[in-house]
Formats: sequence, C-alpha cells, structure tokens
Amino acid sequence: MIGHTSPDKVRGRLVKYKLGDCLSIFTSNGNYIAAIMTGKFNKYYNLTLLEFYKEEKPTLRDFENGKFFGTRFGSWEDLKFAVDQKMVECKYLDGNSDIEFVGNLILNENFISAGYSYFDIIGELHEYYLEELPTRILKSKNAEKFPALGFVGRHLVETKTIIGKTTSANTN
Repeated sequence: MIGHTSPDKVRGRLVKYKLGDCLSIFTSNGNYIAAIMTGKFNKYYNLTLLEFYKEEKPTLRDFENGKFFGTRFGSWEDLKFAVDQKMVECKYLDGNSDIEFVGNLILNENFISAGYSYFDIIGELHEYYLEELPTRILKSKNAEKFPALGFVGRHLVETKTIIGKTTSANTN
C-alpha cells in the first residue's frame, strides 16, 4: 500500500484531507468529478480520479461502487492494483471551496502507484479527465473481451478492489 511518506502537516500546519478521503470536485462547466485521496507526499495530495462526471455531487455510494483510473499488475493468481495519481498542492486543495469532503474509505494494502503527474489547478485536472476518460473506457472494454489485456495500459478498475469498509460520511 502507499504509505504516508510525510506527516499530515505542511510547514507545521495540519492538512485538511487524509488517506481514503473521498472528494467532490466542482468544475467550471457545472459538473462534478470525484477523487479519492490515495496518498500524500511532502506538500502534495495524491488524488485518484473516478469515472464520475455528473451535475450532482457524488455520494459515498458512488465511490464504493465506482471505478477508478488505474490498472492491474501481476497475474490472476497474484493480483495487485495500481492507482493513477494526480498530485496537487495541499494548500491549494485545502483552501478551494469547489472541493468538498464526501466521506472516508479505508483503503486495502494491496494497491500501488501506477504513476503520477502534477497539476496546479482544478481546471487542468478537469481537462485531463475529459481527455483521458474515453481512452480508459475503451481499454477497459477491450480488457473485458480479452482478459490478458487487463494487465496492460490504463483502465477503469472497480473501487471495491482497493477499499475495505466505510468509516464516515457527509450526509449533506
């Protein structure tokens, strides 16, 4: 599992989000995307996007039953899951009113990082989402038809594969 590599502080101040937090991100065109906080490195949150793009905010159930941007490693006998991480500065996310806490999921120890990249603002994350989603949908469909492809490339993977149980939720 991706462990904490730094304390939940940046320059002596506590950060707002922690591992497993589910976040609702309001985009400039009025839709929401969803992301799970899958780690923290120094002054950056590691966000993993979900296949969610709607006019209403995601619920904790959307996270539990959704699919994240990631892939699989290993074999069917020794299956490991990897999350695609988008790193955004803690200070930016903590102060952004377009990002809301939805709930928290306990993440299993059987996932690793499939890679990461940095984003400065939510608009960049939104653009990446819109460009990347069609590719992930297509590759996921191909992997269903040809299971050997399930270990190659960028896919949508069921969130259930990396979560244990729900710990808390925002009921608003």
